[in-house]
Amino acid sequence: MPLQGLFTPPGDKSISHRLILMSLLAKGEMLVEGLSSGQDVATSLRLFRHLGGKAIDERGGIRLFGLERALNPQKEDLELDCANSGTTMRLLAGILAGTPGTYKLIGDEQLSRRPMERVADPLRQMGAKIATQLGRPPVIITGGNLNPIDYQLKDASAQVKGAILLAGLLANGGPTRVTEIANTRNHTELLINYFGGKVTKEGLTLTVWPEPLTLTENFLTPGDPSSAAFFLTGAALIPGSKVTAKDLLQSPARTGFLRVLHRMGAQVSLTMTSDTPEPMGDVTVAYNGPLTATEIPAEEVPSLIDEIPILAFAATQAQGLTIFRQVDELRIKETDRLMSIRHQLGALGARVKVEGDDLYIEGPTSFMIPKELDSGSDHRLAMTLAIALLAAKAKIPILGEESIGISYPDFKAQLSGLWVD
Repeated sequence: MPLQGLFTPPGDKSISHRLILMSLLAKGEMLVEGLSSGQDVATSLRLFRHLGGKAIDERGGIRLFGLERALNPQKEDLELDCANSGTTMRLLAGILAGTPGTYKLIGDEQLSRRPMERVADPLRQMGAKIATQLGRPPVIITGGNLNPIDYQLKDASAQVKGAILLAGLLANGGPTRVTEIANTRNHTELLINYFGGKVTKEGLTLTVWPEPLTLTENFLTPGDPSSAAFFLTGAALIPGSKVTAKDLLQSPARTGFLRVLHRMGAQVSLTMTSDTPEPMGDVTVAYNGPLTATEIPAEEVPSLIDEIPILAFAATQAQGLTIFRQVDELRIKETDRLMSIRHQLGALGARVKVEGDDLYIEGPTSFMIPKELDSGSDHRLAMTLAIALLAAKAKIPILGEESIGISYPDFKAQLSGLWVD
């Protein structure tokens, strides 16, 4: 019973967040097609409107009207509920740091456990007043005049990098520089340049100038690789499978999981249809026999951090020992994703071990089927477990699977459309 056919993944979540939030700083108007329909992006859109932004649903997309930095707090100490979206909270912090007013960023129970000092620290150095609660939300920001800084990131984080770059657009007196410890997804810098700003890169150092932004007339959002990864990886695992993701983002910073699947023996083919502002096109993955184990080194992790749950499941079916190096970033996702992977794949019979910050998986696994699985309301783990049960030909409850709507509301419907009985 293979996976077969064509599917269109939701618009890329990372790009969708940035299109909305950067419109707070830009002039002009833009019709966006394919904006992500997930709950996290809906949160960014809601806060965009709450801050005075205008967004109108139109046939074929949503029209965003740039606010040109003229945010309207409406009242003192404006409270902004970021729900479950860490991307919204961190990127918005960079914008609000340079915006007069006092803002309180709050989130749900999961988001309230996630670290925020990593973004508060550089913004304080730029001159913003920021308070956290023991390093976590709520985050209270009193924005105002910012100064440029030269900042060395302590973690590989595209969200923190993005927050600093957005704040740098508002800084007075020259360029802001941020140096990464490893290359991370580069959507913020590409979009700043696409909208008329200026970001340059030399090695791991990015430099942003305080330039105005202007929205383009139209924008087609590429498909989200992190969402497509579940069906594409399922096709690599299940005999007789072949699936194609339409109009998928093909940025090397986001498609590390495809390189890993190819290395493990899957048949992977890409056709590019556009390269501006980012490469996109169709991606096909087909079953090509049993997979072989591999090692994912630390420098490869940023390009596939969100795909580690489904790749970890793929490793349970591969011959040999697969190792994911230095994946400690998983500990501060919606859940302690590293421990959740170990426990839930272990419940299916997998031989999974965590040593320090490394994840070890010995395959192939003969499935055991428990009475239920628990995603911990982590959307990526819930989708991973759904593919795992498909491969195991089992039907048991997945607790917390309603969280899938955070990033992929159409997941179940598309899965039903691809599954051939």
